[in-house]
Amino acid sequence: MSLKGLLKFGQRLLRGRKESATPTTGQQTKLLTYEGKGSQATGQELARQEIKNPPLVLNKTESLHMGDKTAPAFGSSTYDWVMRKGRGQYTADEWVDHLTSTRKENFEIFGKPATRLVRGEKRFKYDQGPFAGKEVTINKEELFDSNVAIFDAGGNLTGGLLYAAKQTGDKLDANTIGNMIKMNPVNRLKPTEFGLPAGAKENFLKKSESVKQQLEALKQKYINNDNIVNSIDEINYQLKGLDDTLGTRSLTNVTGELKDLRNNPFLTADAKKNINKIIGELDEAVRPLKNKKTYYQGETSYTLQGGKDYREVVFNLDEAIPTNQTALKEGGHFADTGLKNQIYHLRYDTRFTPDGKKGYLIHEIQSDVNQRVAKNYTKAQMLSGEIRANPFNADIEMAALSNQRFNILRQIEDGIAKQDSTKVLALQSNLKNVLKKIEKMQTRRGTKEDYFPLVEADAYGDHALKYLVQKAAREGVDFVAVAPFNKLHFRQGYKAGNERFYGYPSGKGIDNKGKAVMPDLMKKLSRLYSTKAGSQKLTLSDPKLPYKKVSSDAFKYPDKKGAKVIKSNYHEEAVKDPKKGYKLILENDPRLYFDAFAIKVVPAMRGTQKTYKRTGGLVVDIFKPMRYNRPWL
Repeated sequence: MSLKGLLKFGQRLLRGRKESATPTTGQQTKLLTYEGKGSQATGQELARQEIKNPPLVLNKTESLHMGDKTAPAFGSSTYDWVMRKGRGQYTADEWVDHLTSTRKENFEIFGKPATRLVRGEKRFKYDQGPFAGKEVTINKEELFDSNVAIFDAGGNLTGGLLYAAKQTGDKLDANTIGNMIKMNPVNRLKPTEFGLPAGAKENFLKKSESVKQQLEALKQKYINNDNIVNSIDEINYQLKGLDDTLGTRSLTNVTGELKDLRNNPFLTADAKKNINKIIGELDEAVRPLKNKKTYYQGETSYTLQGGKDYREVVFNLDEAIPTNQTALKEGGHFADTGLKNQIYHLRYDTRFTPDGKKGYLIHEIQSDVNQRVAKNYTKAQMLSGEIRANPFNADIEMAALSNQRFNILRQIEDGIAKQDSTKVLALQSNLKNVLKKIEKMQTRRGTKEDYFPLVEADAYGDHALKYLVQKAAREGVDFVAVAPFNKLHFRQGYKAGNERFYGYPSGKGIDNKGKAVMPDLMKKLSRLYSTKAGSQKLTLSDPKLPYKKVSSDAFKYPDKKGAKVIKSNYHEEAVKDPKKGYKLILENDPRLYFDAFAIKVVPAMRGTQKTYKRTGGLVVDIFKPMRYNRPWL
């Protein structure tokens, strides 16, 4: 089947079909409104054609919404840029030019002039919407994860949808590229949160009281039916017990008793309908309480004591990755959760500023599955397709290669028939390369590492930050901060990676100089949302509990770092009433606070967050021809 045929087949197959949690390839995307090559006809002929075949309707929506009418949690500015290309059909080279900054660079090899291709990232400004005037980047990692385009270290197109289109000579429209981006596995990561969310218990108790009142009213209607009265009394008794102790088993028992009551044959249809409504309301209030267990709150090497509403979030890709050694990988720090293909985790709690505002404090962001790859390979290697094989949306490329193999074999037969040995030898060499690539895609041969998205620390750090600022904006929290190296992370001993990633309250990195990853991501995000990022004072413990058990850490830097010693106070415990050995530290006492780097949360952060970090480079007007800027490699 030709590439064009495959695209149309996929579109017919998937019309109205939901996503699956089974192995995912391009067959699951809402591919592709593909049409043939553009006509060379005259204006009148084109006008007549347009009446018969209306032009492609671009799937354009609000910024970052990726064609959806409802706002997703995360979206793509690359999708928005793709839609700007217009309603036509474009070659692979035209799409590469649109999505990248490409230039030729002259240099010398042993004194002789040579030319090389420099493939850079494209940057543009939004001209409207919530990000009007803001600059964003087309990220090479997103093109790789979406399987839109894969480039080797020399900047040559070597894989992905655009590579397939180049092999077949087919042209692609913006909706085709956009659907590939939308089906990026990063856009399908699922967060699972552990810990009791702020206000969840209070909301449940309020709902529990409402349920008891509704059941009491129902009991009065059936006061002469001992079976119904006894059932309602038992449910209200269990609900009263839940006011003191929230347990999963007790919650399940209450729901079961309600369902038994609903099935009582003496109840009217309206009464049963009302009980169904009660079950739904109770389930909604209970849902945040089901994952209240946490796993690492007591690990003080990784957790700064004293915060409220401690929570852990695990992001996983809940579908098989067929090119990996294990398609549904188990293990990692949160293996006991049963979540497969865990990409990274985030741990945080709630603190307060001196003026009583709330702030989320990030304790840790870590990816177990990608650490080895990030440490052992360059970024160019990680995104070349040689080290990791990305299976998502890859079946289109496979179809194109299969067609190419068939065409080469046919040409070889023709060359043999004509006794054209030169042509046959050249075709055999091409065939060998095609077969090698097909075999690699089918068997993972030649790739050394498993594929997981968000491979570098700044990539999953950026994703975690955006998840948390969105949550903060929706929950009325004013800041998102990161625990600095000299307050928490030195407890693990000196690790340059931690010093560089979390940084200091100043926002600096190694040796309190240069850039640190998380503060730098906060600065970039603050520019996108026209807010502020900088040092912010946060509480060491609950300001409403004035008596503190104060302890301190001491840490000595390695000799090569000057053997400097730093001390850091923390609050092991805070209580309401005086206690031996505890110090009275009131809300206006400077000893209650420490400094951390933070970003100020603004209401606009409630909306869809942009996937992939923003990087440096020149800015281009969205309607003008692209100029080159910084290279990827």
